[in-house]
Amino acid sequence: MEKQKKIALINDLSCIGRCSLTAAMPIISACGFESVPLPTGIFSAHSEFDGFVRTDLTDKLDDIFNHWKALDIRFDCIYSGYLASYEQAECVRRFFMDFKKSDTLTIVDPVMGDNGKFYSGIDGTFISEMRFLCSMADIIVPNVTEAQLLTGKEPTSGTHTLDEIKDLLFNLRNIGARQIVITGVDFGDEQIGCAVYDSISGNANLFFTPKVEGRFPGTGDVFAAALTSAVMSGKQFTDAVQIAMGFTCKCVEYTDKMETEHKYGLCFEPKIAELIKAVK
Repeated sequence: MEKQKKIALINDLSCIGRCSLTAAMPIISACGFESVPLPTGIFSAHSEFDGFVRTDLTDKLDDIFNHWKALDIRFDCIYSGYLASYEQAECVRRFFMDFKKSDTLTIVDPVMGDNGKFYSGIDGTFISEMRFLCSMADIIVPNVTEAQLLTGKEPTSGTHTLDEIKDLLFNLRNIGARQIVITGVDFGDEQIGCAVYDSISGNANLFFTPKVEGRFPGTGDVFAAALTSAVMSGKQFTDAVQIAMGFTCKCVEYTDKMETEHKYGLCFEPKIAELIKAVK
């Protein structure tokens, strides 16, 4: 019997609002992998909730790393998501250097902003360190705003042109990641999708699903977790992207029909069985 694969998940833990570890762990675990959380901070609820309470764990990260090294823990995959500061990004860079082996898949979601602006608490001083992390990754999953920030473009909101997305893919390729997914591609035609580049095959592609109007926090986390699960299950990269897109779209549609407040995140739990079937 094949040994169960172990995935390190470096992200914050938001107790209310399905995002970051709250989304990634159940999705990845349900797909058959051991999820090892490394919380960079604990939030009572994610940052779109008024009055949220946060505990920063930056000063504990190196202690956790050192304990894992003493235990000789090895990971088949390392996934990095939201990081709250330049210092945390430096910690994660050290983690990659210590735990990334020749056969360890590394995935970086360079969480910095959306809709043409930075997230709260993040600014331009963060870009260079995030760019360095992306250079160490096998797969990067920026949204359009993050792709613009990583490539030195002025971030813009709204729709974009095919030429703009092609230019972003070309410039991201120079950072060093082997495979690139730009999420949230919107050409203004009632579809939302991903632009994909695979340096292994040299191919670039665009994939789209129907667009549901409204903001759905945590969508990127659900997509990245599904993508990680599909790739680690042995799916080819472009197939894994389409599986993750299909799953995320179903979750968005289901959440919209449930008529719950969107800030509570995607209702992904009832759709996990469909993802398991797709990746297996």
